[in-house]
Amino acid sequence: MVAFRSMSRFAALCSVASIGSLAAHAESPLRTRIVLAHYKEDVSWVSQYTGKENIDVIIYSKAAVMPEVAGALALPLSNFGRESHTYLHHIVHHYESLADWTVFSQATPPSWGYMLGDSTNGHLNDKVSFDDYVRPFPEGRDSFFVMNAASQFPRAVQLNRHGIIAKGLPEEGPEMCPRQGAAGWTDWWFLPDHPHLRKGDMLEFYHKYVALSENDHKPLTLAFAQGARFAMSRERIHARPKEYYARMLVALSKEKNPQEGFWMEAVWWDVFHPEALQSKTPLCPLPVLGETVTKGPYHKDSAISDSIRARVPEPAGSVFVSLQGLVRRLRGLGR
Repeated sequence: MVAFRSMSRFAALCSVASIGSLAAHAESPLRTRIVLAHYKEDVSWVSQYTGKENIDVIIYSKAAVMPEVAGALALPLSNFGRESHTYLHHIVHHYESLADWTVFSQATPPSWGYMLGDSTNGHLNDKVSFDDYVRPFPEGRDSFFVMNAASQFPRAVQLNRHGIIAKGLPEEGPEMCPRQGAAGWTDWWFLPDHPHLRKGDMLEFYHKYVALSENDHKPLTLAFAQGARFAMSRERIHARPKEYYARMLVALSKEKNPQEGFWMEAVWWDVFHPEALQSKTPLCPLPVLGETVTKGPYHKDSAISDSIRARVPEPAGSVFVSLQGLVRRLRGLGR
């Protein structure tokens, strides 16, 4: 019940902020900008958005050969910091001229769940489309996140939303958190070589760069958008000063695959919502985390798929994602 009351308080805060944002744009059409973090992906899919009124597309590429998409602006970037470096670069260099609504996404063609092969990990939750991100101020909200994963630090145990593992679930949709609350998630699981555990202190990073607070060393649970796709208004980005993002960009500009780049995927909500930090208030109702967790979907006797099948009525035509694809993503082989 605590989590649900927290969500009600947060919804009220968002409503006030969103009403102000919408009022500010009432006199003119809203402009949406799609920002893609590109390396080697096929970006031809984004052509469906180029040439549309009030939509801009910027492709920041870290590839040796720049992608070409008619109507899109392709810009080169040095290969540092994964997609987090790309997003922060855009914010810092366009802080004073941000679009009304900005969509941040990896350049992989958006598709449901995890599929075999790095280039097809589309990261969309069940019954969510890329159009849901492109549409400004959905239901009056000033940001659009679909949380389909959560991690607890420092243990780096994780769970996933059923809609990113299974397709065709009647209760899934574009809500930020599962409609069925804690029952909409898998059991907690642990992967010994998970990217979150490679090196460093995630709690120190979070408090130093994200929350701007003293590290109290208390366990931290973060719900996040697996694949780092989200959208928000200019005012929501401006909830933090430009210097905040610039400082974070410096930290992400030192290595090709810095540890911070993997942690950033889990902290984006807190980056943009200083009034609703997950270190203070839970974002989504989650299953209780105990001392015992499953061995993870990579393991031969993993209970992950069995857990989903047991807890979710499997509708006709339901499809379960390949565990091999999930393992490749979790081990950091994909982007």
